[in-house]
Amino acid sequence: MAGADQQRLIPAALAGEASSLRSFSITSFEDLVAYAKLKAARPYQPEQQVAESLQRLSYDDYLKIHFKHDHAIWAKSSPFWIEMFHPGFVQKNQILLNLVQNKREFQVPFNPANFEYNGDLTSSDVPETTRYAGIRLAGRFPGNDDPQEILTFLGSSYFRCRSAGGIYGSSNRGLAVNIGSNQPEEFPVFREFWVVKPDAVSNRQIVYAYMDSPTLTGAYEFTLEHGRETTTIDVRSILYFRAQPERLGIAPITSMWMWGDGLIAPPVDLRPAVHDADGLLVESEEGWTWRPLCRQSYPSVSRISNKEVRGFGLLQRNTEFETYQDSFAQYHKRPSIWIEPKNQWPTGHLELFELTAAHEGIDNIGAYWVPDTTKPLPQGLPISYRISYFQGDLKSKCREYLGVADSFQVRRQSDSKVHLTINFSGPSLADLAQETPVEINLRTTRAEVMHRNLIRRPHGKWSLQLVLEPTSDAPFEIQAGLSDASRKLTETWSYLCPITPPSYEFPQVYTRNE
Repeated sequence: MAGADQQRLIPAALAGEASSLRSFSITSFEDLVAYAKLKAARPYQPEQQVAESLQRLSYDDYLKIHFKHDHAIWAKSSPFWIEMFHPGFVQKNQILLNLVQNKREFQVPFNPANFEYNGDLTSSDVPETTRYAGIRLAGRFPGNDDPQEILTFLGSSYFRCRSAGGIYGSSNRGLAVNIGSNQPEEFPVFREFWVVKPDAVSNRQIVYAYMDSPTLTGAYEFTLEHGRETTTIDVRSILYFRAQPERLGIAPITSMWMWGDGLIAPPVDLRPAVHDADGLLVESEEGWTWRPLCRQSYPSVSRISNKEVRGFGLLQRNTEFETYQDSFAQYHKRPSIWIEPKNQWPTGHLELFELTAAHEGIDNIGAYWVPDTTKPLPQGLPISYRISYFQGDLKSKCREYLGVADSFQVRRQSDSKVHLTINFSGPSLADLAQETPVEINLRTTRAEVMHRNLIRRPHGKWSLQLVLEPTSDAPFEIQAGLSDASRKLTETWSYLCPITPPSYEFPQVYTRNE
């Protein structure tokens, strides 16, 4: 069972459910768009839930179910091959899986023979109504003969990807509906996938996905191109609305931040930093902004930019092992994710969502573009963008000269004053003549700057020392950067600083006092 011809494949025309609302096969993005439009004109039908017996599986029992790697689709006939996820435990979404080969569509029904059941659950216990929970695409990165998992679709519209040098970390979602609002968030799901078999020598893999929710339907095309240093996914999508959403989150990235710069570790944990990303980088017509992440004591939604963005991403800039000192989680290998719009997105703003979290296993950070919904969004709304996955900071020729805010420290005094030290470095600062005057650009909200001091240090590093006095009980906003008489020397460092650090109430299982 190493190839697709040894799987149980059914032509879509005979698959019943897969073609119940269409009289045509889906073998192209245009076919999928027609299908999404057709479905949007019909009432929403809730998806089929995973059987209760599978939902009751414990975490340990679920981990005992393994896909048989030698059952992967196309493993011996394609540069990319497909493996499937078993439903159960928290994986309650189920999908339909199709292949597109030689311009024909085939459905891949669920088959328990593709899995090893090493716990109490056996293949005969799996209900006949079961489907796969998701898929992963595997292959070989350039210059490496070792088979690797590259891209995973699992749960709602979540997907994760990586480059050769990293591991999984921050995730993407196809779309967010009513995120950061006063009403419950709606989670659109990818209900059905079509994986197109690539040429034998291709380094690109195309996947189509059908999105569904009470509010909308969507046709998605993902074009994966894996690389040694950077892996990219070109996303093309078209949305159809059953109802106008209150809020829409386009190209959302989700991540985790527990502590690091600006917030020390709890006394029971010896790791200096725990996060999948340390900040949000934004490029707009105003320049480059770096927003370090934080965890407030309550859900926090920040409007980052009202200008049209040229790119944004949640980055894990710091890739030094000593920063995290965690050989198990390997936070120094977590990917940075960068989004570049490829068409004209609706007018709106960029948003950063920072939530409280009980432990590092919970995503509590979100970044996404929010269209203005005071006017109805058009039917057939096209959204296209490129996602890049890489290690460390973004390498971009238009910002090579800029200094970056590579670290900062926060000290709170008993007199309520907050002491901030922001450390900048980069070629623009290292090359400055000694006599060149450097200007400090500061903006604050809900705080007054009582003292400022700029220190030039060895090896092109500069430290900006600030003393601020908060003017309210709410966290204060601060933006800081350096410039000379003719240009910006650094990116803009922007931060939402808590007056009081958030408390820790972590279960012992989630701390590592080794």
